[in-house]
Amino acid sequence: MDCQSSSETHSHQSDITVSFLIMTVFTWFRDFVNPKNFIEAQRPIIAVTFLGGLTPFKVAKEQNETVLKCSIFGYVNSFIHTTIFILCYVMAISKRQSVTGNFIRSEISNLGDVLQAGTGIGALIMTFIYSIFLRFKLIEAFHSLARTDQHLRLIGVEINYKKSFYRNNLIIFLQVLVLGTYAAVSSAIVLNSGYLLCLSAWMSFLLPFMMMSMIIILFFSLVDQCQHRFGLLNKVLVSIRSKILEKQMLRYSKKNITEVALSQKPLAMSTVFPICYSEIINHLASIQSELCDACDSVEDHFTLQMLTVVAISFLTSVFDLYYISDKLFTGGSAEADISMFQFVTFFFYQGLVHVIAVMKIVYITSLAIQKNKQIAVNVHKLINVNHYDEELTKQLTNLSLQMTHRKVAFTAYGFFKLDFTLLFTLVGAATTYLVILVQFSLNQSPPCDQKMSIPDLAQGNATLSP
Repeated sequence: MDCQSSSETHSHQSDITVSFLIMTVFTWFRDFVNPKNFIEAQRPIIAVTFLGGLTPFKVAKEQNETVLKCSIFGYVNSFIHTTIFILCYVMAISKRQSVTGNFIRSEISNLGDVLQAGTGIGALIMTFIYSIFLRFKLIEAFHSLARTDQHLRLIGVEINYKKSFYRNNLIIFLQVLVLGTYAAVSSAIVLNSGYLLCLSAWMSFLLPFMMMSMIIILFFSLVDQCQHRFGLLNKVLVSIRSKILEKQMLRYSKKNITEVALSQKPLAMSTVFPICYSEIINHLASIQSELCDACDSVEDHFTLQMLTVVAISFLTSVFDLYYISDKLFTGGSAEADISMFQFVTFFFYQGLVHVIAVMKIVYITSLAIQKNKQIAVNVHKLINVNHYDEELTKQLTNLSLQMTHRKVAFTAYGFFKLDFTLLFTLVGAATTYLVILVQFSLNQSPPCDQKMSIPDLAQGNATLSP
C-alpha cells in the first residue's frame, strides 16, 4: 500500500510539473504574439539577427520596462560567425574552387571571382566589427522609436503592436523565401551539371547573400517603423485640418453654437479629453524630432553595411550580365556540360536577387523620406485654413521651421544617397563597366584564321614563276 501511495504521489507530481510547463510555454507564446510595446514587437527581428551574429542584443525586463541588453553570448556568436566565414573563403580560394567556375572559365571570370571574394571577406569582417562597435547607435534607434510611441499615446494615437509584430514576421518570411529559392535554384542547376563542389565553395557562394539578407531584414524593419510613424503624423495633421474646416463651416452657417475647446482623439478614437490643437502640434514637433533622431541613428549604424550591400550587388550584377551576354552572342566556354537555359537561368537569377535587394532598400528609404516631406506640406495646408487660433499658427510655424532643419536622409557612407536616384546611377555605371568588359574580352580573343599563310603564298609564287 505504501508503494502504491508513493507511486500515485509521484505520478501526481509529474502531472503537476507537466501542466506547469505547458502553462508556462502557453503564457510565453501568448505574450510573444501579443506584444505590448515597441521593443517586444521587434522580437522576431532581434532573434533572427542575434542568431545570425549580426547583433548581440536580447530583450530583457528592467523595472517593468522592456529594454535591449547586450549579452556575452552575442559577442561570442558574432566572433564565431566571422571566423567561419573567413575560413570558408580561405579554403575555397586555396582549393581554387568557385561556383562560377563551374559555368565559365576565362580571365574575366577569374577576375570576377577574385573581386567578389575580396569584397566578401572585407565586407564580412567590417560588417561584423562595425555592428559590434556601433551597437549603441542601434540601441538609440530602438529607444527613440519607443519614446515616439509614448508621445503618440499622449495625443490619443495608439500603435497596433500586434500588427507590427506580424509585419516583421512577413519581412523575415519574404527575405528567407528569396534566400531559400536562391540557394535551391543554384544548387539544382550545379548538381544537374554533374559537377560537385566542396562545402567551403558553397559557403563562400551563399554567405554574402546570407549576410545581406540579415542586414536588409533589420534595416528594412527599422525604416519601415519610422515611415509608418511619419504617416501617423500626417494623418493627425489631416484630421486637425478637417476639424478646423468643419468649425469654420459651422461659423458660416450662422447658428448659435457654443463649442468647448475639446479635441477628439485622432484616427477615429472614441474618447474625448481636453487638449487644444496647439498642444497637439507641440507633441507632433517632439515626435518628428524623435523620428529624425531614430533615422539618424539607423543611418549611422548601417552606413557601411549599405555600402557593402550595394557594392556586392553591383559587382555581382555586372559580371552576371557579362556572362549572359557572352554566352548568348559568342557561345562562351563552359567548364561542364551545361545547357544554354541552365547557364542563363543561373546567372540571371543570381543577378536578379541582388537587384531586388537594392530595390528593397531604395524603396523603403524613399518612402520614409517622402512621408517626412509630406508633413511640411500638411503643416502649411493647416496654416492656410487656420484664421482664428494665433497660438496654433505659432506652433505650426515653429514646426515648419523645424522641418527645414530636421530632414531625413540615408546614405552609404556618404558616397551616394539611398533613394531612387541610386537606381539611375547604378544602371549607368553598370552599362559603362559592361561595355569595358566586352571590349576587354574582344581584345583577348584570338585573331581570325587566315585561309592562306605567308609561307604557302611564297611557295605558290615560286611555283608559278618561270
